[in-house]
Amino acid sequence: MVRTRASSAGRLDPRWPAGARAGRREPPLRGPGAGMSHDDRIDEATLTVLMDARQPFAYLALGPTIELGRRQGLEVNWLPASVSPLRPPPEIEGNDRSVAHRRNRSRMIAREIAVYAEAQGLTLREYYREGGWSALAQGILFVREQAPVALEAFLQATFAAYWAVELDPEDVGAVAKFVGGHGADAAAFVEWASNDGPAVADRIADSLRTRGLSGAPAYLVAGEYFQGRQHQPMIEWLLEGQEGPGPI
Repeated sequence: MVRTRASSAGRLDPRWPAGARAGRREPPLRGPGAGMSHDDRIDEATLTVLMDARQPFAYLALGPTIELGRRQGLEVNWLPASVSPLRPPPEIEGNDRSVAHRRNRSRMIAREIAVYAEAQGLTLREYYREGGWSALAQGILFVREQAPVALEAFLQATFAAYWAVELDPEDVGAVAKFVGGHGADAAAFVEWASNDGPAVADRIADSLRTRGLSGAPAYLVAGEYFQGRQHQPMIEWLLEGQEGPGPI
């Protein structure tokens, strides 16, 4: 996909929307998440990556992106994003050109997913599931604050469970088991997700929208925004200071 330049908007703290910065303060956070910053950290991060567990190409990008960060010796700034689900092939039969095109494109996308999943040893089932993922998105933000060293392992475990159809990403209790298994407080997460969690997730999402950032997987590096895992060679080249010829 085509890369675009990120918005030049200044740093936004998702705890305080635009109106709050103008003088209207929101109530402070309370409960188990009150001591955590919940900042999007985009302005401080060398590499920010947006992910949505429900997007198969995001799962395919997860492992290679983790490896990219390790090669470069940097901490990736992982943030949850929300994207539209894959569209299934049209059920309408016939020779209509547009229907045939959509059907063929859907089949090619499914084949691409299958090929790359097999190459990485990943299991992906039911590509066209619909539904939200609010609990898991909040889980990412919670582990990001409470147990950052375990966040990438948490992402790998939860994405794998989702694509094995073993995790409902809207089930707070189910997500809490993964939270507790990765160094964070499961009970505190359940309480937080029942109180401040949804508002914090909304503020992060609002911050991304204000900056003009969307998509998953998507990457923000050196002031440039890239959508799609195919841009990883360019991203690594930018991280290495653009030494030598750029990848074409």
